[in-house]
Amino acid sequence: MAVGIPLLLLGGCAAVGLVLFYSSKDRVVTEADSPVARMPSKQPEANQPPATEPAQQQPQEQLKQESSTATVGGSITLQGTDPGLQVPVTVNQLVNPANPAQDFMKPKTGNKIVAVQVTLANVGRAVYSDAPTNGALLIDGEGQQYRSSFHDVREGQSLSGMVTINTGDSRKGMIVFEVPEGAKSAKLQFALNSGFADQKREWTLS
Repeated sequence: MAVGIPLLLLGGCAAVGLVLFYSSKDRVVTEADSPVARMPSKQPEANQPPATEPAQQQPQEQLKQESSTATVGGSITLQGTDPGLQVPVTVNQLVNPANPAQDFMKPKTGNKIVAVQVTLANVGRAVYSDAPTNGALLIDGEGQQYRSSFHDVREGQSLSGMVTINTGDSRKGMIVFEVPEGAKSAKLQFALNSGFADQKREWTLS
C-alpha cells in the first residue's frame, strides 16, 4: 500500500504534464494559423526616398531639339546615317550672282550662277567622307529647287568632289548653282551622306 501511493502520484503528475504539453502545442499552432494575422502593407512608407531624377538627354536627343533653320552666318549640327557622324554646318555667305572662273564655262543664256560658301566641321567620332554638293539644294522664292552644278567661281574655291574630314578638322568652300536669271535665292537645304541622311536643315539666304 505504501508503495502504491507514490506510483499513483507519479502517474497523475505525468498525465497532467502531457495535458499541458498538448494544450500548449495546440495553442501555438492555432495562433500561427489565425486568420487575423497581419500582412505586410503595400503602401509606400512616409520616409521612402524620392523618385530618381530623369537621365540627362543624350546627344542624339539634343540634336533633334535643335532649330531646323538658320540664317547666313548661322550653324546647325547635322547627324549622318552613322550615329557617330556629327557635322556642324555653317553658311558663311551668298554670292549672287557669282562670276565663272573660266569664260568657256559661262551659264546658259537666261541663266546665272549663284554660289553659297559653307564650312563643314567634324565633331563626331566617325570620319566624314562624302561629296557635300550632292546633299545641297538651292530653293528659290517660288519653292522651286535646284541641284548644284559643276561650275567654278572666282569668288572662292568650290567644294566639289569627294571630301574627307577627320574628327576635329573642317573644310570650307563654295557650293555653286545655275539658276534662271529671275530666280530669287531664298533657302539652302543641306543633308549629310549625299542627301540620304534623315536630318535635312535649311538656311534662309534672303
